[in-house]
Amino acid sequence: MNELNRAQKRLLQRQGTLDEEGAPARREARRPAPVPPSQKRGIHPKQYLDEVILELRKVMRPKRPELVNYSLVVFFTLAFVMALVFGFDYVFSIGAGRLFK
Repeated sequence: MNELNRAQKRLLQRQGTLDEEGAPARREARRPAPVPPSQKRGIHPKQYLDEVILELRKVMRPKRPELVNYSLVVFFTLAFVMALVFGFDYVFSIGAGRLFK
């Protein structure tokens, strides 16, 4: 704690993380008061849908060229991986056929 200057120590003491001597203050863990069962209600479906619509308005949708570009990338990546798996399967099936003849 010696690396703190006076201003930092005063700030930490005001916040309650240091005691007057500069040592870390021990705090007891505070538990939040239990909520009575009458106040434990869920969110109303209308409020939920209103919040979903509000968040969807913040979403930036891609323009048509971006969408076409992303779709082509996904399509060709999928085709490549599919051909790779097919090739491995074909080679291993030939190898297994010769091995177990």
